Amino acid sequence: MKKILALAFPLIISQLIAMALVLTDVWMMSRLSVSALAAGGLGASIYFFIFIIASSTVGCVANLIAIAYGQRVARPEFGNQQIRLAVKGAVLLSVVMSVILMGSFYFAPVVLQAANQPEEVVTLAMEYVHALKWVMFPSLILLVLRGLTSALGNVRSIMVMSVITVVLNVPISYLLIFQFGMGLTGLGLGTAIAAFIVMIGYGVWVFKREEYLPFAPWLNREEYSLKLMNPLLLMGLPIAAAALLEHGLIYGGTLMAGTISIASLALHQILLQCLSFTWNVNFGFSQAAAILVGRDYGAENYQGIKRTSLQSFFLVSVISVVLSAIFILWPEAIAALFQLDDGQNGMGALLASVIWVVALCFIVDAWQLLAINLLRGMKIVSMPTVMTAIGYWLFGLPAAWWLMPRFELAGIWAGIGVGLAVTGILLLIHLMVAIKRHENPPSATHATLAEQAS
Repeated sequence: MKKILALAFPLIISQLIAMALVLTDVWMMSRLSVSALAAGGLGASIYFFIFIIASSTVGCVANLIAIAYGQRVARPEFGNQQIRLAVKGAVLLSVVMSVILMGSFYFAPVVLQAANQPEEVVTLAMEYVHALKWVMFPSLILLVLRGLTSALGNVRSIMVMSVITVVLNVPISYLLIFQFGMGLTGLGLGTAIAAFIVMIGYGVWVFKREEYLPFAPWLNREEYSLKLMNPLLLMGLPIAAAALLEHGLIYGGTLMAGTISIASLALHQILLQCLSFTWNVNFGFSQAAAILVGRDYGAENYQGIKRTSLQSFFLVSVISVVLSAIFILWPEAIAALFQLDDGQNGMGALLASVIWVVALCFIVDAWQLLAINLLRGMKIVSMPTVMTAIGYWLFGLPAAWWLMPRFELAGIWAGIGVGLAVTGILLLIHLMVAIKRHENPPSATHATLAEQAS
């Protein structure tokens, strides 16, 4: 458990720092107007729905590096080569996906109008999106750097990098929004400027260190090939599909909230920040556990995988229950943070009526997040994607749509909770089966085991 906590704590802090950045963005949106808050949240939903395709695919480089790290125990030269190739493939894929996906934002207004979103909100949202899209490339490169440093155990640098991002982003965005009067466009540009600065600075810091220099993407350039993207695509595309299914559930709820009222849509964005807060805490634990599982998987230490899985499940369950209780008992703290009790369309009262439903989502969300990350640490990605499709789209979205007419925003979040719960249970069952299979493997190779588990 000490290993999980040692890796998880800096990752959790870095995630919470990133969360603080999102909260400051939401706060600045709320200072503009309720319409800007609704539009900014909708625009962010559009951006992250598309960005998740790239980030999920590129982000799995951390799993591949962790597995290669474990392989270095028996075959040092081979393991180091696999790390180099993973980094190069991820950099190449970051460039390709940035070029392709940035063009897809131009089709967003058609989708939003077809979803019956208010015209004024769509216009403001697209102003934000067209500025925010420039964040994509530096964010993907930072994912590659983060995957390298975290898999090799230097997670404190990620925490420092997150602090610097906030220190740069908040004042730059504030100046562009309020001093230069650029509104939501200024918010997006401020985020992009900070991301480029941090990408360059963190990259210089990483590859100046002796332990990372052999993996610098500009060395051994003869190794570059389009084939380097194949392992990332084979593992990453199912992960991206699963992430899209999850975000489809969340952002499907966003579109439903927009059909109720602007106030409901604005409050929905704040509730998403509450869910995101607990998600970021649990993601730190899940990512740390996945790194340890990946190392053990590369070293074929299956007892280590089982031990890490049980310990991490206990940790995220306890943390999620505590956080849920805090949100249920003190909803007025959230209302005060976003100044919802100042007569703005009765949003304070609406928050109090919905927050307990959202809080219950925290627990089941933690289970599904941990299970899917542990499975990815063992390169098991195909079946989890099928299970997310079942949980999110066959249970979650229909439940939200069915409950919305009667309970409005609370009904939407109840449906989201159903989807997360079904997915979490299915993934945990699959995880237990996979661990048992690895504990008692047939006479097969390591690669065959991975195929059977998938």
